[in-house]
Amino acid sequence: MLCIRHHGAFTIRVPPPLPFLPPQSIAMPMFNGAPQPLPLGRMSVLLIGLTIVGPIVLLPSVALAEPAESVPQSEIDFFENRIRPVLVEHCYSCHSSDAAIVQGGLLLDSREATRVGGDSGPAVVPGDVSESLLVSALQYDDFEMPPKQQLPQSVIDDFVTWVERGAVDPRTQAVAAPRHGIDPVAARDHWAFQRLVAPEVPQEEIRQDDRDWVRNPIDAFVLAKLNEKGWRPAAKADKYTLLRRATFDLIGLPPSQSEIDAFLADDSPQSFARVVDRLLASPHYGQRWGRHWLDLVRYADTNGADENHKMPHAWRYRDWVFDRLNEDQPLDEFIIHQLAGDLLPSGDEQLNRQRITATGMLVIGPKMLAEQDKEKMRIDIVDEQIDCVTRTMLGMTVACARCHDHKFDPISTEDYYALAGIFASTRTMLHEKFVSKWMERDLPSTEIDKQRSEHQKKVDRSRAAVEKIVADANKALLDQLKSETLPDKPEDQYPETTKKQLATARKSLADVEKAMPAYDIAMAVEEGTPTSLAVHIRGNHLSKGDTPVPRGVPQRLQSVVGFDTIADDESGRLNLARWLTSADHPLTGRVMANRLWMWHFGQPLMRSPSNFGLQSEAPLHQDLLDWLARRLVDDGWSLKRMHRTIMLSSTYQMRSDLADYSEDDPENEYLSHQNRRRLEVEPLRDAIHIAGDSLDRTFGGSPVDADAPRRSVYLLINRAALLDLFSTFDYVETANHIEQRPVTTVPNQALFLLNSKLVHQQAERLSASMLDHNDDEERITHLWMTLYGRPPTETDITLCREFIVDAAQRLPAQASPQEAWSGLCRTLIAGSLFSYVD
Repeated sequence: MLCIRHHGAFTIRVPPPLPFLPPQSIAMPMFNGAPQPLPLGRMSVLLIGLTIVGPIVLLPSVALAEPAESVPQSEIDFFENRIRPVLVEHCYSCHSSDAAIVQGGLLLDSREATRVGGDSGPAVVPGDVSESLLVSALQYDDFEMPPKQQLPQSVIDDFVTWVERGAVDPRTQAVAAPRHGIDPVAARDHWAFQRLVAPEVPQEEIRQDDRDWVRNPIDAFVLAKLNEKGWRPAAKADKYTLLRRATFDLIGLPPSQSEIDAFLADDSPQSFARVVDRLLASPHYGQRWGRHWLDLVRYADTNGADENHKMPHAWRYRDWVFDRLNEDQPLDEFIIHQLAGDLLPSGDEQLNRQRITATGMLVIGPKMLAEQDKEKMRIDIVDEQIDCVTRTMLGMTVACARCHDHKFDPISTEDYYALAGIFASTRTMLHEKFVSKWMERDLPSTEIDKQRSEHQKKVDRSRAAVEKIVADANKALLDQLKSETLPDKPEDQYPETTKKQLATARKSLADVEKAMPAYDIAMAVEEGTPTSLAVHIRGNHLSKGDTPVPRGVPQRLQSVVGFDTIADDESGRLNLARWLTSADHPLTGRVMANRLWMWHFGQPLMRSPSNFGLQSEAPLHQDLLDWLARRLVDDGWSLKRMHRTIMLSSTYQMRSDLADYSEDDPENEYLSHQNRRRLEVEPLRDAIHIAGDSLDRTFGGSPVDADAPRRSVYLLINRAALLDLFSTFDYVETANHIEQRPVTTVPNQALFLLNSKLVHQQAERLSASMLDHNDDEERITHLWMTLYGRPPTETDITLCREFIVDAAQRLPAQASPQEAWSGLCRTLIAGSLFSYVD
């Protein structure tokens, strides 16, 4: 027998009981110098060895080494050719001494570290595949490594063979201590974690001849940066461009002819301010800006995931968002109500209905309803809620800390499970049967209470009628049978007339019960059993730490703004909501101000709008962002005031068609001009309907099918089957938080519009309306104003006339002139001027 001394373990080389069997290796774990018990399976191997070779002497543990006998070169070659390259390519980024943060405390860049292992135990036990966690991870059993995609089976088979043959590993370098955590100095000094203070508005940096351009502090910050480069801001956009830009920005619709005429006729310096105020007062404002918010909180009308059931009451949350934004509900209240509205006391019934509905934000995410491991389902739902809330409000990827400390940001697994306890203490699921069901709540209604109370009298009368028929029939049956006891099934012996009478009475009772006035229903959460969760090791709900983590928020952020202790009988949702919206919170104001800017300019100041962590790049206009955030908070979290501040600045009103500095600043980070932006799919579709004067502007209610002429925000959002138009124009999958809509420009978008049934229908309607005009120039002008919100140039008129002449020649002789005009309408709708805003 050969005893090999390992660091922290004894490996006992046991000769085979029969000549044709390979030797057995048994690792004896050590703690404080003493050998520890072996698992039963490995102990049995040891006992077999003892029966053959007799007593074994355990030597002290000093250093890991290969067996003393010579190792065949073929085994070394196998490692170098089949094992080491895989480790380098797929494992070293997270599990080597060069990794920024070593995940799970596991290093795989030396033999000793690989066999000692990490937080979960040895990664490799030579000769024992079942005890080698590295193989288990590659097979996606207990862990999943690499996490992005499982390696080919042939590679996994190589690792199995390697371990079975003794895991020969010629790497003899000493093991390095794994680095845990984030640089505390970087975490302390990170700009986004500093208390929100309004910076001083530039004054000296602004030249005297630029003073008139500076309408508000936004312009001062922008101009100061431009002056550093010696650059000049673009000129102000013309009225046509400005009106179209503002109207799409605030209500998601093109301006009407009467609105264009009124703006052109108003020569007052306040003319644009009046336009902004009119648009902010429009009920369509809530639809436009509510759609932005719904992107962040992953709104949809079906569950997606495994059981793609419809969520028939999700629309109440959607309409709640639209209504609150129209009211300009302060953003802090807007957030608090969605996280904990049901916990706020109020004697107002309507307010209670709204606050319960608001919590639907926590329910509308996708869920694996048929998951049979219900504990896994619950923690997965909590994880999804954490991801949505922290990315939306905090601009932090906290969910990355579910399995291990965050790789880049000062978020520990303890921080994650402190937050997870809050959501785990919240009831999101109504039941957990084979196919689970999400929470839905009856909305309070005094009127419905009265109606149900009155209707219950009808139910009681109908039930009494049924009971009387049964009682009378039973009495008659007893008299007939001359018995004191009824038979097992007395109704079988009733007379046919009695059976019919009873059936009629029961049907009447069922109909009356069915007609009971129903409460309105909303997807909403409620308080659950207060629960503090222990850390789930590697995110595995089957492997938990011993000590629950008190419910709370990330420690690093608590050092900037304090967090109230959560009472034992509360979930902590209200504490969390109030902490997030504290006036001193370093992130919420910055994150939301950045999003507002992004939706007005097409690009955010902070280029990663949902990740303000240490890996993010500090914004060029950091002072401007901080000023906007402080202004947002100090103005009572009013979005509409912030809209006015942004839109009345010279920065917002610049032209977008100038690119004097495009080579030096291709992404326009210095804001030398406005950005040209492509419309999202919702305003694009709505504008197509408006072109044919067919848009139904009815507000609210259940979602509708794609053929309905309602505004696009009311179309059914099916997570499993997005509409073709939506997916073509970059409406991305709605299972997750959408920080910013992507913009692609591909040929199939124009082809889709040219061949779209919707475009054909609206083009025919538009072309029919053009026949009311007397000549081609009037018709072309009407078409241009309808589609582009501005008159055509002489070149535009000439090209359109040529198109009509050419189309008429190509069409069949029996075709009407309207068909040529309809073709022109389709072509212009498919053009970039229609789908872009300057």
